[in-house]
Amino acid sequence: AMDKNISKHIAQSIKVPTPKWLLIKKNLSVGMKLYDNEVSKFTYPYIVKPSNEGSTYGLSIVNNESQLSSAIENASEFSNEIIIEEYIKGRELTVGILGNKPLPIVEIKPKHDLYDFECKYIKGMSEYIVPAELPDSITRKISTDALKIYNTIGCRHYARADFLLNEKNEHYFLEINTLPGMTSTSLLPKAAKAAGLEFTGLIDNIIK
Repeated sequence: AMDKNISKHIAQSIKVPTPKWLLIKKNLSVGMKLYDNEVSKFTYPYIVKPSNEGSTYGLSIVNNESQLSSAIENASEFSNEIIIEEYIKGRELTVGILGNKPLPIVEIKPKHDLYDFECKYIKGMSEYIVPAELPDSITRKISTDALKIYNTIGCRHYARADFLLNEKNEHYFLEINTLPGMTSTSLLPKAAKAAGLEFTGLIDNIIK
């Protein structure tokens, strides 16, 4: 689950949509000409990020060719494997799973274009709506896909799956976090609270 490349392959194998992507190796990144044909398949902007890092460390949006090498250099500080990924403009959604049951979906409205480190950890930089205001059919589909990934990867007890929802209400899996934040203001506890489970009850449930 920590390896975004592998988890995206798993999502693809069970027909859960995920943004198209390309994996490159750090030791070859200096020879980007090897990847020119592949990278050219992506339209600007696109995302460059480490394949196995959290909290959006090393993530960049590339808006033109001149930004690519610095974005790869930034990502390579955190991982030997780097993902170049299609940028999808849309709503940031996350699905907490407790046991084998999805919790209410949380929508994140960051002040920046991306839900980056600052928006995640600085108070007031993001707004959270829980449960997310979505048609029932979309809620069911995203929750079902989150649970499919959770079960296929072999997660247990609790996790949190992140998605983007574009303007056509098409959802895309980004990653699954098997050790999500567990402070009283974190996303999973917010989802649990919306389901009627207060923070201490959530912690007790996981411990048991």
